[in-house]
Amino acid sequence: MDRKTIRKQGMSRRDFLAKAAIFAGSTAGACVAGSAPALAVERGFVGDWSADGSTEVEITASSESNASASDGTYRELNGATFPANDATPIKPRPVPTKWDAECDIVVVGAGGGGLNAAARSAELGAEVICIEAMGLHGGNAQSAGMCGILGGLSMQESKRFAFPSYPFDPMKLTAWAMDEYHYAADPQLIYKIAEQGGPCLDWMADCGVQWRLGEVPVYVAPKNSTLDHHVLKMKDATDAMFSYGIRHGVDYRFQCPAKALVQDSEGRIVGLVAAEKFEREIFIKARHAVILTAGGFCNNKALLERYIPTAAMGCASSYLIGGETGECFRMGLGVGADVSGFNSSASFDGGVDWQADGGTWAHFLYDGMTQLSRQPWLTIDRCGNRLRFMDSRVGEDGANAIYALGDLATIQMTPPGHRSYIVFDSKYEEYLAGFGQEHCRKLLTPDLEQIEKVPEHYRDWRHGVQDALKADVLKKRDSLEELERDLGLTEGILTEAVARWNETCKRGEDDFMYPLPPEWLHAIATPPYYGCRIGGNLYGTKAGLLINPDMQVMGTDGKVIPGLYAGWHTAGGACGENSYIGDPILGSLMGDVGLAFCGGYLCGTSAVEHEMAGE
Repeated sequence: MDRKTIRKQGMSRRDFLAKAAIFAGSTAGACVAGSAPALAVERGFVGDWSADGSTEVEITASSESNASASDGTYRELNGATFPANDATPIKPRPVPTKWDAECDIVVVGAGGGGLNAAARSAELGAEVICIEAMGLHGGNAQSAGMCGILGGLSMQESKRFAFPSYPFDPMKLTAWAMDEYHYAADPQLIYKIAEQGGPCLDWMADCGVQWRLGEVPVYVAPKNSTLDHHVLKMKDATDAMFSYGIRHGVDYRFQCPAKALVQDSEGRIVGLVAAEKFEREIFIKARHAVILTAGGFCNNKALLERYIPTAAMGCASSYLIGGETGECFRMGLGVGADVSGFNSSASFDGGVDWQADGGTWAHFLYDGMTQLSRQPWLTIDRCGNRLRFMDSRVGEDGANAIYALGDLATIQMTPPGHRSYIVFDSKYEEYLAGFGQEHCRKLLTPDLEQIEKVPEHYRDWRHGVQDALKADVLKKRDSLEELERDLGLTEGILTEAVARWNETCKRGEDDFMYPLPPEWLHAIATPPYYGCRIGGNLYGTKAGLLINPDMQVMGTDGKVIPGLYAGWHTAGGACGENSYIGDPILGSLMGDVGLAFCGGYLCGTSAVEHEMAGE
């Protein structure tokens, strides 16, 4: 299929609000699974595709690319689209002689955190402008599978669930988390998250979000639970929160990325500069506060190398469709913000190393090849040593299956050379059903709910595998010797590892220190042979701007930067220095989506309470 050019179709603010009002009226109760997505733009519009904001961009058809949809929901992520390899602080601008717009609170970003920050601020009486670089709301949360909550949610009471023990006690959860982080964290901030996570989700339910207990999006991990969640469900929650913000008067401005903060002579943040339609600079006055929620810097290699070097070395990919290029972080640095969580990150299951073969760093989570690579194949390091596999099948306690997704990433990204190697033979499709893997290892098939939100090309997982074969990311060779050579392994490493593996399969009993069940032991004996390099998948930068428990950004002088707040993942603090936490639950207490939601809720609450008290 030939490449096609899609022209961005602009929309006046009046037209946009008219469409948003129609949507709000039709979803006054709540968004439900399967409802049409609440697009802030017309069908066929593309979001912030190009770095220069040009009106025309070239988009590879989804059958040849990484899942691009015409409405901008899933975007091709490549070096040309996101060339953000700049780690320099963004200096603030002085107060202008004239403002183009004015409000009480400006929220940067309309993802899960920004939607909550804007809605909460507006609900409490603030006049809010929320700016977003993309052409629609939702950010990375729109494609997330779930948020987690370890206790404090009212709906969990029916199952008498709380972690680490019931009834829920945020102090016990804080003590457990501090031990998990090896005490390299801020206990006051963790306590605030633990204490407010449940009330935040209860508040979202009051706003119209339908939490379906036991189905997800809320992960409760009771005994004998089933967690058959799907990566696309969380978009329902972002749609509902967007609708709630509209009903409370939030002024959303899309295609309007933040450029710089505005700081007055006394050091207070009093507004920001944004690029309206990516071109015209506008100055927006914030009478009381600016809230930064537009994410971390997972797709900015310069920032990764400077602030999270282990992730820069060990991670092989990122699946953050909303960019995560770090402008909010750099704006904070520009006004003297301190940094917390240095060299701290969270990785999620295995990531295929497309870059090693000339591909892109960021990939759509459900691309078929990703799921294939996460099955219990023979996995070795560059010395030929076998690596442990973590089972994601849901057993007696669903929590164990979730933990496996993060722990496996750490296993795969920390061997010598920061890469692992998976190998299997031509009979691989015969084994997949028997592996029975769940969650983000589950193969995407046409019968999954909300499949219409997946670009058509990827609705059959085999299409993504064919893309990987075509790019030679998944290497298909007639002999093990050829595969060994082309994976970059020393002669004898792979062939000897396979010989040992085949002997194990012949015996029918695994003698490895972390044995696989007998039904997973399949000899690698039928050519052609397949293999690829894998590492961690970076899904969260735990380094970020230093904040206090009230979400206020702290300066390097140890004092609050007045008027500036930050939510996850712009802020750090939950992890301390050099924290190599992989788990989506253990790594952030609530899962990254839940942490974003909670962070935005706390930002909105604190900004109104601290900056607008008495009005």
